[in-house]
Amino acid sequence: MRRAYATLIALAVAIIAFHEFSSSFTSVESGDGRPGELDAIGFMWALPSLAAGVVVGAALVVASASKGGVAALRRLGLPGLGRDARARANGMTWGAIAVLGVHFTRQAFEVFPGGHVVAAVALGSVLGYGTFRLHRHAIDHEAYRTFNLVAMLLAAGSLASMSLTPTGEWWTHNFSTLGTSDDFAAACFNVAIVVSGAGMAAMSAGLTRAVRDPRYGVRRGGLAAMRVLIVLIGMSLMGVGLVPIDGATDLHNLAACGAAASFAVLCLGVQVWARRLPRPLVVASYGSIAIEVVAMFAYDGIGVFNLTVFEIVAFTLVFAWLIALVAITHAAPDPAVDDRRHVRRMRAAAALRAQAVTADRPRTRTSGDHSSATVRGRTPRAPARAAASHDVHRALRRHANRADEPPDAGIRPVVEFRTARTALS
Repeated sequence: MRRAYATLIALAVAIIAFHEFSSSFTSVESGDGRPGELDAIGFMWALPSLAAGVVVGAALVVASASKGGVAALRRLGLPGLGRDARARANGMTWGAIAVLGVHFTRQAFEVFPGGHVVAAVALGSVLGYGTFRLHRHAIDHEAYRTFNLVAMLLAAGSLASMSLTPTGEWWTHNFSTLGTSDDFAAACFNVAIVVSGAGMAAMSAGLTRAVRDPRYGVRRGGLAAMRVLIVLIGMSLMGVGLVPIDGATDLHNLAACGAAASFAVLCLGVQVWARRLPRPLVVASYGSIAIEVVAMFAYDGIGVFNLTVFEIVAFTLVFAWLIALVAITHAAPDPAVDDRRHVRRMRAAAALRAQAVTADRPRTRTSGDHSSATVRGRTPRAPARAAASHDVHRALRRHANRADEPPDAGIRPVVEFRTARTALS
């Protein structure tokens, strides 16, 4: 699944690169704003555009690879496959997406101080560094690595549509205008949002797998409710792409509202689905709802910005919250891991005690040795020592095999060890 999404992202990057490389060789735009026909020289940029897409796709495959995949690549002698290198590739890709997004809508940023250049640098730096840190922190979680590509495909497909769309200043209307031109540009947007929505719906179980851990106190039916709501969000996104806004407008708006309503219920019920979810996730849930309400008021109430900005905020909140769900719930300590670490610590401590007991054994009696056990009035108890040593190792083996038992199960081996040690004295 990750390879398929990486391939689609690479294709979108190749489309963007081809448009940017060849734009200098197109004829003057036609009267309706559509770009002129490419001449023969423009098609020469197809090969470097494909190369750019292949490079990005390969980088994403490595950045999202499993441990087994990384080990296989290392056996081939490929360098730079550490955690930081993979996180850096992910962060640079997201940073480039932010810069290109500002580039294709630069007229909208001219009202800000510094214009679109400052906005591109600021947004690219923030998103690039943030996703670099997130990827390095959550890279071990398969659901995160896959869903990261799902979100990236929607962004890359939208950029490909922005680079080709003939709709002019589409951002003055709404984000869905990208899918209304009935051409290849519209197909890029609609296909991207449909495939991303399908990926979200298919990953509902993987995104919530960690929530079923007993430490989170999931309520009866809570996990199923979360998964159903995530499926509804994904299916609603698919509806947004399958039904363009210039077609059945009411049905398109119903799908968009369905995604927003499902996300709101998912976040508002975060403490209903499970009693003890991590506090950062609870804060992120209520914070997402607060941001969406403020954005709605700014758009519909006082008209600070248009529908496009509100839609971008809503899309970003949905994908950011689901990524946070995976990263936060998987990052909490795993009791099984803690039990195994406790076993290792106990075994190490017992080994040190056994060494101390061995060091205290009386030396072999020799003629003239007045410090022997016989001189002190004691006789060596070799059979008892051998039996006690056997008891020590048996206690350690029992303790090692009880990693999955409750924490108080570790008391019995300690008692057995102390009993064995007493037999040595």
